[in-house]
This record gives sequence, structure tokens and C-alpha cells, in this order.
Amino acid sequence: MPRAIEPDSHERHRSVPIKETITRIPGYPRKLVIFKIPASSYWWVRYYAESHIFKRTTKTEIKRDALEAAKRFYDDITIRIRGGNFEGLPIEVNAAEVVTFAKATKMLMDSELAKLNRSQLSKISYDNMQLRYDKHILPFFGQTDVLSINYKMLDEFLQKLSNQVPKLSVSTLGAYMGLTRKVLQHAARHSFIQHIPEFPKVGIEDKPRGWFNVGEYKEITKVAKKLAGKRVEWRAHSEETNGSYFCEPGGKLGPADRLIKRIEMTKDLADLIVFMVNSYIRPTDIRNMQHKHVEIIRREWTYLRLSLPPSKGHSFPITTMPWAVKVYERIRRRQVLELGRDIHPEDYVFMPEAASRDNAMKLLARQFEIVLEVTGLKLSTAGETRTLYSLRHSSIMFRLMFGRTVDTLTLARNARTSPEMIDRFYAAPLQGEMNVGELQSKRRPRPWE
Repeated sequence: MPRAIEPDSHERHRSVPIKETITRIPGYPRKLVIFKIPASSYWWVRYYAESHIFKRTTKTEIKRDALEAAKRFYDDITIRIRGGNFEGLPIEVNAAEVVTFAKATKMLMDSELAKLNRSQLSKISYDNMQLRYDKHILPFFGQTDVLSINYKMLDEFLQKLSNQVPKLSVSTLGAYMGLTRKVLQHAARHSFIQHIPEFPKVGIEDKPRGWFNVGEYKEITKVAKKLAGKRVEWRAHSEETNGSYFCEPGGKLGPADRLIKRIEMTKDLADLIVFMVNSYIRPTDIRNMQHKHVEIIRREWTYLRLSLPPSKGHSFPITTMPWAVKVYERIRRRQVLELGRDIHPEDYVFMPEAASRDNAMKLLARQFEIVLEVTGLKLSTAGETRTLYSLRHSSIMFRLMFGRTVDTLTLARNARTSPEMIDRFYAAPLQGEMNVGELQSKRRPRPWE
């Protein structure tokens, strides 16, 4: 048990500052001083603030070094007083030198912003990262020293996320934990931590997106062409039914219905559907695609070479199917007529007249939703929701089903993904009966056999 020290004891006397050694720090508050005590050869630093005396050894016998240590001590105490959440941080640790999770996150996002400015990262990806950090990650880890983050704390964070209302999907939980790991990886690269702690496992639930078979693909293309240039009304049912529907203008509103919006169907949509199914690209690629990114190749094989900004960590050029060439040439001819001038390399391939690229994608997504509503193809036969992303899924599925010699690695690289993702998310619906001809095909005997 610790021994009590009487005020007049010999030990107490040995810790009293030696009066002639008390020295103020030039340019700093008067109550910040260094001094020596009989019990130690080191200089000590003391600061009085907020009705509290803060004191620490400088661990140096050299006065000049002690003066510098006092300045760092002042920064430390100031940070603690100004509201930094350093509960549990020992007083002998300088808070001014602590790398908090929030600080490491700021450094990471500065690095990601540089990628964005170099066109190595899309604006939507950057914004989504920042949104998730601000929403759940920083409120939990914010002022925590990155050195103190361990498995227990990470597991507590995962449990907190799992109890959110409305409930977060398993994939969303995985995304949050991945972003947390990304900060710690950044901290490790800058030597703020020596190793990354073990993370609790999130059982990733593979949910393949819905795709279109050949017949469905033809149907949505036909309807998109039919609706091009027409106006469609988006109507809502009564609040009781909480539903909405699309129809051509002119029809009478029912007593429980109201008009939400009139939407102009563009020619871009039909071309977009065919282009995506023949080019493996993501909707975000459509958002950023300019004519300077597209090159028509006419050799033994005819295709488009798409040198798009990097996406999902991949920067390989994309090779399209031949039909994409015809669509692209049709788009160029139409834009020359609509714009009344030649095409500029900086012009966007889809919806070049849109006020912003975000607005362009919203308009295309809304038009595509209308086509799905009209055709009754919003859901797949398996109940999966279909979106613009389903066109990319269809593109990859068609190659898996009908491509005779393409291997998964080549397909994955061309689609800017990995063989693992092809297997988990795209090839999941693939069944033997879909390609029974390939399964039952026979190799021709070689001449020497």
C-alpha cells in the first residue's frame, strides 16, 4: 500500500522547487515555468491553468533542452484543455504528439483528394468515403490515439453498427470496416503505428445484381427506342397506397392520384443500353466518359478502345464488342446535328447538354427506371432489383454464356474487375443448362491422333 507523505516530511521537502532555479519561458504565459528539485537532477516543468497544476519531468539536465520541452508541454496541456477527448491518455504522454484517428483520416482524405484531382478517383467515390467517415466512423474513433485501437475496440464498433436502425446490410457493414482499416493502413505507411490490429470478421453476403437475358435485353431496348423523344408523367397514388406509376401525358388523374413530374425521354437512353451491354462499363464510367476517351480500332477486329479514368483500382483500357462501334458512330452523328458543330474531345459521350454530370446520371437513371416499369422488368425472376448496373452484369454474363474462347482472367481485366468478383457476383446465376452446347461439345481429333 502506498505510504502517506506528511506535509512537513523530508520527502515533501525534496520535491519542492529550488527557488533560484525557477525560470519563465520567454513568449509564453507567466505560469509556465521550469525548475529543479532536490530529489532529481532533471529539470521539471509546471503550468497552472483551469484551477489545476500540471507538472511533468523534462527528463533532461540541460536547461536549453528543458526550455524546448516546456513549450511542447504547454502545447500538450492546451490541447487537453481545449476539449480534445484524451480521457485515459497518461499525463506523461504528450497529447500534442498523439496521432488521433481523426488526424489520420484527414491525412488519408487529403491523399484521396489528390487522386481525385489526378482523375484516379471518381467524385462519387470520394464523396461516399467522406460521408461514411462523418456518419459513423469518426463519431466512434475520432479522438482515439491510433496506437490504442485494438481488436476489442473494433469489435465494439462493429456491434454498434450492427444495432443501427434501420438495419445495415452485411455488405454495408463490410464497407464501413474496410474504410476503418484503410485509415489504419495509412497510419502504418506513415509509421504512426507498427502493425494493423486484427479485425473482426464480417460475413460478406454475396448479393448478385439482377441481369437481363437476351429476350429481356431486346425488350428494354425496343421500349427505350419507342419512348425516345416523348414525355412521360410520373404520378403518385394516394398516401394510403404509397405507390407511384408512369404513363403518357393526357390521361385523366384519378381522384386519389397526383402528378409528381413530367419527364422527357431522350435518345441517349436507347444508345446507352446497347452501349453498356457491349462494352462492360460501369454507370460511373458513363458519367465521366468524354470523346477523348474513345478510339475506334479497325484492324482484323473492329472495336472501341476505351481509355477511361481509373475505376475500382484498375486502369486497363477496355475493349468493346463490335456493336458498340455502330452505337458510338450513331451518337457522334446525332450530336453533330443537335449541337450544330463538330464534336470536341472534351464533350461528353452521353447527355453532353446536361447542367452537371450528377444531373446527367440522375436523368438517365430515372429514364431507365421508367423503361423497367413499362416493361415490368424491374425485378428479375429471382426477385433481384435491376438498375443501370444490371446492364454491365448482362454484358459479362453474355460473354460467359456465349464467348467460346474467352477466359475469366482476360474477361476480368477487360471489365476492370477481378476473377474472384466475376465468380462471386457475376457468374453466380450461371448454370450448366444455360450452356449445354458447350458442355456437350467435342474436341476435333488432331491429325496425328
